[in-house]
Amino acid sequence: MLIIYDADKGDKSADKVAAALHLIQVMDPVRYRRVVRDLKQIWITTIPGAAGQFVRSTSTCELDERFVTGEHISIEEVAGAIVHEATHARLDQCGIGYEERLRTRVEEVCMRRELAFAAKLPEGAGIRRWVEARQNGPVDYSNAAFNTREIAGIRDAMIHLGMPIWFADTIVFIGRLRRRGSAKRQEGKSASEPPN
Repeated sequence: MLIIYDADKGDKSADKVAAALHLIQVMDPVRYRRVVRDLKQIWITTIPGAAGQFVRSTSTCELDERFVTGEHISIEEVAGAIVHEATHARLDQCGIGYEERLRTRVEEVCMRRELAFAAKLPEGAGIRRWVEARQNGPVDYSNAAFNTREIAGIRDAMIHLGMPIWFADTIVFIGRLRRRGSAKRQEGKSASEPPN
């Protein structure tokens, strides 16, 4: 499995991801074979508003570098995130998309796979807490909620990458204006369409 990371920032993140993959291989060999089959690569990068995401066009699991290198994030939790994103890949290969109407059910399946993996680990409590917080919390998987989280995450990501705060705030402000305008145009288009 190819692990892509920014060499200028050191290989600490790649080491943690390699250790997470090794943990999956040792503790759950069947799941490891699925991960390797379903994902072409793992890319450690900066992701706005998420710890990880599956990119369908490249069969890539992207992991946020802040998540991976976080001192409070264990190798087990990184492994859980890989299992979660690999489950997205597997569902995608089965023809199950990520449209808004399916998203809650897809996320439930991915979280169940994380919990099944966590049950095999002596130190799986961190994964269980993380999944249970998402299951029990008010998580909204609508397109609007995704957009809101992404905009907030863009600001944090830009600051993390060294942009001045004023610049990040300006970009986020412009992004919010553009999305509001787009939403209003969409509403206007829907209202002007004749009923069937």
